[in-house]
Amino acid sequence: MPEPTAAQLKDEGNELFKKQDYIGAIIKYTEAIALDDKNAVLYANRAACNHALNKCLDAVDDAHMATEIDPGYAKAWSRLAASRDALADWRESAHAWQKALDALPKTNLSPVERQQKEQYTANLKAANARLNGPPIVPLSMNEKSGKFPWQIATDMLPELQRAGPAKMSSSAWVVALAYEEFSKGVEAMKGMKIIPHRFMPMLFFDAYTAQGLTDLSNGFMRDDRVFHINQPNWIEMYNQQVYFEVTARKGWDSEGLETVKELAQKRLKENGWDDVRPALAVTVRAWIMRAAFEGGLRDQPQAGVQYYRRALDLVEWGRTIWKDVPKSSRGAIFEHSFLIGIRSMYLKMFMNAYTDDPGLDSKFPLEQLKEEAEYLLKESEIAVQTRGDEPVDPGFISSFIVYPNGLAHAMLGFYHVQMAKYTSNLVEKMFSYVKGAGEYKHASSKYPEDDELRAWYLNCTMDCMRNAGVPIENFLRIATGLRDSVPKMQKIWAVSELAMGGRDQKIQANLDRADELMRRVADKTLTLEDPVPL
Repeated sequence: MPEPTAAQLKDEGNELFKKQDYIGAIIKYTEAIALDDKNAVLYANRAACNHALNKCLDAVDDAHMATEIDPGYAKAWSRLAASRDALADWRESAHAWQKALDALPKTNLSPVERQQKEQYTANLKAANARLNGPPIVPLSMNEKSGKFPWQIATDMLPELQRAGPAKMSSSAWVVALAYEEFSKGVEAMKGMKIIPHRFMPMLFFDAYTAQGLTDLSNGFMRDDRVFHINQPNWIEMYNQQVYFEVTARKGWDSEGLETVKELAQKRLKENGWDDVRPALAVTVRAWIMRAAFEGGLRDQPQAGVQYYRRALDLVEWGRTIWKDVPKSSRGAIFEHSFLIGIRSMYLKMFMNAYTDDPGLDSKFPLEQLKEEAEYLLKESEIAVQTRGDEPVDPGFISSFIVYPNGLAHAMLGFYHVQMAKYTSNLVEKMFSYVKGAGEYKHASSKYPEDDELRAWYLNCTMDCMRNAGVPIENFLRIATGLRDSVPKMQKIWAVSELAMGGRDQKIQANLDRADELMRRVADKTLTLEDPVPL
C-alpha cells in the first residue's frame, strides 16, 4: 500500500479539525509538512489547531512560517493576528490584521472575501483601540511607603546568622537571598556599556555583566516578590542585556519550541555541551522573565502562561532525553529545583489567567489548575525524598521545596473555593468549602510565622470555614493562630503588594468577626458548637 501524500494527509487533518480533534489534526498536518515543508496552508492549518488548544505561541510560530512562505496568504496573516490577540500583543496583532486586509483582492471580492474583509477590519479597529488605549499601570510600591521586605530582611540576616539553627525558620532568609541575586542581576545590567562605533554601536561587557539574566531569573524564582523596577530606564537596560546574552550565547529568541529542540540536538552533535548549554540556559531564562513581564508589568497573565508553559515544556523535555547527563554538562536549568521553580511560577500565573477569565468554560480550566497543583505537590514531595547532600544556603530549601509545596496546597484551596461557587447543591458547596479550608490551612503551615503568606492563608482558611458553617470553636482556633502571626508578619511584610491589595483590612475583618463570636459565646447567645454565621 503506497504511503499517503501530503495532500491526502492535509485532507485527513481537515476532517479531524472539523470534528474538533485538534491534536489528531496537528499530527496529520505535521506529517504532511514533513513531506512538503513549503506549503503555507499546512502551517496555517496547524496554527489554527494550536490556537484552538490555547497554545498561542505555537500558533504564532506556525502562522508566521505560513506568511514567510506566502506573504500574500490572507488567512495566514489572520491566524497570526488572532494568536497575537490572544497574547495581548496589540501592536503585532494590528500589523498582522492590516497585512491580512492588504492580502485580500481590492475589487471583485467573493462573498467569502467580503466577509473576511469585514472581520479583519473590525479586528484591526479593536487591536488599534487597545494599542492606543490608556497604559496599564501595575501595582507598585515606593520608598515613601516604608522599608521594603528585602531591605528589612537583609538587615536581619546578621542577627539570624548569630542565632544559628534556632532562627533558620524565617522568611528573611528567603527574601534577602532572593533579593541578593536579583540585585546582582540589576547591577550587571548597569555594567553593560554601549560604545559608539563608526558603523554600529558595540556592547562592552565582562564576565560579571554576562551573568545578568542568570542572576535576575534566579532571584525572581527564589521569591517573585523581590521583583521591582526602581529606575526609569530599567526596561531598556533589561532588553539590552537579553539582546547581548542571546546573541553572545547563540540562543533562540524567535524560534518555536519544536524548532529549538531540533536545533539544540543538532548543535549538541556538532559542537558539544559547551555550545548548547549556555544557549539553552539563556533561552529558557529569557522566556521566564518574559512571562514575568507579560503577566506582571503588562497585566496580561494569559500571555505569561504561554511563556512559562514553553519554558516548562523545554525543561521537562531536556530532563527526559538527557536524564543521565551530569549537571556540569547539561546545566542548572535541568535540575529538579529549577523545574519546581518554573512550575510554581506557571501555577500562579495560571490562577491569575483564570481570575481574568473565570467560569466553568474558562480558557484556563479549573480542572487543569487542579492537575497542575497536584503535579507541583508531587514534585516538591519527590524533592524532599531525593535531595542529595549538596550544601545550600538557608533560603534554598524554602524557595524550591517548602514554599512550592505550600503554594500547591493553596492552589488546591482556590480550586475548591471556585468549585463551591458553581454548584447549587448546598451539601456539595459545604464540602467544597471544607476541603478548601483544609488545603489553605495546610498551605499556611509551610511558611514561617513571619511570612505574610502564613497569615494570608490562615485568613483564607477562615473565609472557607465561615462559608462552610463549621463550628465556632474551629473558627476561633484558626483565629488564634492568625492573631499570633500578624505582628510577626508585620515586622518584615508591612509593605508588600499583597498589603497594598487590602491584606490587612481583610485579615482584620475576620479577626473582628472572631471577637464578636467570642462575645456572643460569652453572653450565651451562641455556643462553641454552633455553626459560624455568615
